[in-house]
Amino acid sequence: MNNLFEKCCKFAVKNFYWIVGDIEKFSKKTDNIVSKEFIESLNFTGMEVEAYEVLLFSYVGAIFSFIFVLAVDLAVISLYKFSFGRMGILTIFILAGITIAFPLSTLHFISEYPKTKAKYMKMHSLGDIPEILCYIVMYLKLIPNLENAIHFASKESKTSLARDLRKLMWDLEIKVHNSIDNALTFFANVWGRWNEYLKRSIYLIRSAIHERSESERMATLDRGLDIVLEGTKSTMVDFVNKMHQPVLAIYSFGVMIPLALVAILPAVAIVGLKISIFQIILIYDFILPLILFFYIRKILLTRPATFNPPSIPKKHPALNKIKRKRNLLFSIVTGVGISFLIFLSIIFPSINFPFPSALFILWGITAGISIYCLKTYTPYKKIRDEIKEMEKEFGDSLYVIGKRIMEGRSAEEAFDYAGEALRGMKMGEIFRKTAFNLLSMRMDVHDALFDNKFGSLKDVYSERIKAIMKLFVEGMKKSYVIAGTAVIKIADHLKQLQDVEKSLKNALNTITSTLRSTASLFAPFIAGVTLGITKMISNVLGKMNMEAFVERSSYFFGIPDFAIENVNPEYFVFAVGIYIIQIVFLLIRFANGIDEGDDRIQYMYNLGKSLPSAMAFFSIVTIFSIFIFRGMV
Repeated sequence: MNNLFEKCCKFAVKNFYWIVGDIEKFSKKTDNIVSKEFIESLNFTGMEVEAYEVLLFSYVGAIFSFIFVLAVDLAVISLYKFSFGRMGILTIFILAGITIAFPLSTLHFISEYPKTKAKYMKMHSLGDIPEILCYIVMYLKLIPNLENAIHFASKESKTSLARDLRKLMWDLEIKVHNSIDNALTFFANVWGRWNEYLKRSIYLIRSAIHERSESERMATLDRGLDIVLEGTKSTMVDFVNKMHQPVLAIYSFGVMIPLALVAILPAVAIVGLKISIFQIILIYDFILPLILFFYIRKILLTRPATFNPPSIPKKHPALNKIKRKRNLLFSIVTGVGISFLIFLSIIFPSINFPFPSALFILWGITAGISIYCLKTYTPYKKIRDEIKEMEKEFGDSLYVIGKRIMEGRSAEEAFDYAGEALRGMKMGEIFRKTAFNLLSMRMDVHDALFDNKFGSLKDVYSERIKAIMKLFVEGMKKSYVIAGTAVIKIADHLKQLQDVEKSLKNALNTITSTLRSTASLFAPFIAGVTLGITKMISNVLGKMNMEAFVERSSYFFGIPDFAIENVNPEYFVFAVGIYIIQIVFLLIRFANGIDEGDDRIQYMYNLGKSLPSAMAFFSIVTIFSIFIFRGMV
């Protein structure tokens, strides 16, 4: 996305510089008016663009979006044969609002993109803090060398914060910083602006190296790690406590009120309002979803960083089986095929479906999206679940290894014993393979674990497991007893890390489960019931003497004859069904954003699972409601 944004900025400067006149004067003027935060965001994201280029691109984007909206306005007006009387005041008001809001929104979105991108990047980077700090503390407990500890953490972690640490080490090499203490102070001050707990923790870890007593050094290191874990937990708890009002607002103004209003739309003509299907689709399927999207996006940008999900390496063999283009083509063909069943009612008028035929189109859209999401992202989900399960087992297995090493047993005996003790578990299989490499293939501990061809961790894709086992190997070089003691302490830290992750998941589950239930059950249920009521009201109005009512209404309220426009209930089903699909997209995104951060894999997988269940429930309730309320007319 960054590359595309940079190309668009360069394209705007090259082809539309004349909009601002003298480009050099505009550049200087821009440098004086943009905020310090904007410049820092550009530097942080690494985008190779200047502030004036971003601003010019935002102007160009606003102009083109204005032209696009004008073209849409003309197309809509032409449908009404250029008669404002036919359009009605509501349509005119909606078009005028969109014509003003869309270009302004485009201008704001483009001009604020660097700051938004920087916030997302900081969120991901800060989410790496607990893991990175845990690596540093574990290394320092084994070998009290701060520079080596930073180098180890930056090398073994593939996270975004680790990349910043690697840059810090490079700056230290080229003498940007005089010492590792100065480098860490600089790093703590830079990142401390967004996370005070990280700053305090780094200061403690730095001071721990200078402690004379071994026990005091260990206690200080533990305190440094505790500060980060406690800070991560407390900030997320505060975030959860602040979420109740936004969630209530989304539930009320995004689900309850809009869907409840559907029931009375056929009757609004009685009070003189003219409602057309175009207006309904415009409000429910464009305006409301956009408002919800930007509101949810704004909330998620305030989410504090916690723990980022395990990364999946591109070289994983299971990923080679994923054929994205084939999945996309298959999902499109399936979706279009299901949607085309609606033409059966047109080709064969004698066929009388017991349900609204618009459901064919809705099921076609649902099937296409769900098939692509599940076929493409289920392998990713399985890989990640395997990694999480192995990491869960790994904490307990370290105790087994550590105890045997502390007793003075050889590595061969320790791994063989652990393999038997953990039989039936994935880690037990890995430890047995490690023992085999040590005993039968005469490898040293490092090669038994990490050899590219025969290493027991060759097919393990958890960066956390590999990093900790490298720490174990470093400790074995120093002393078996020290290594055993360190491994047990490492197991304690790993368990502590996992406990904090679990407690955060539990804290977030209250909110996310409500959002997922709303998307899959409550919203489809409310929509289905209101559509049944809509059908009943339409039938009632169809049997009324509306001409006489119009004459009386015109006498009392001055309502013109064209104020009443009947909308086919089938159109209501289509418009509301599309809105339900969009609600599922938005609420699952909101729940996933709160729970996992910006995790595309989990979002697409959850979307693929939630969308069919929501549409099935919507279809069943709609059909049942129409059948029930039909008997009441």
